Amino acid sequence: MYVFVCAGCGAESTVPLSRVALPTHARQSFGDGVRLPVLMESGTFAVDPDPWGGPWRSWDEAEPGETEAHGLYAPVPVLLDGTPGEIAIAPGDIRGTRLIPERLGDSCCGLDGADGSNSACEACGSLVATRFDSC
Repeated sequence: MYVFVCAGCGAESTVPLSRVALPTHARQSFGDGVRLPVLMESGTFAVDPDPWGGPWRSWDEAEPGETEAHGLYAPVPVLLDGTPGEIAIAPGDIRGTRLIPERLGDSCCGLDGADGSNSACEACGSLVATRFDSC
């Protein structure tokens, strides 16, 4: 079992969790009234091995062989250059954090994470996570 803590003060930020594989539907999109299953079951977490998020680059900016190394063989609208290793946790398993209202994004269906970290440690105020629950 794992318990995540704040890097700033060491306060516990989650309940005890078990590591599982990232669900196959992690990159699927919501649309046209089709609902996706919950990403993470309560009591679990997953580590995303692939880069995700900005900075974004165009297909033409990739170095030779770079796209193939990421399993991309046909042009995509953008290449994601975020840091690999993001952690997915069910929101109900989070403890000791608070949302930052001015960083919640502007999405019609929930929190979009577009403004980066939007959750802070209640104990010390350090940015600790990005809640994303929009389509």
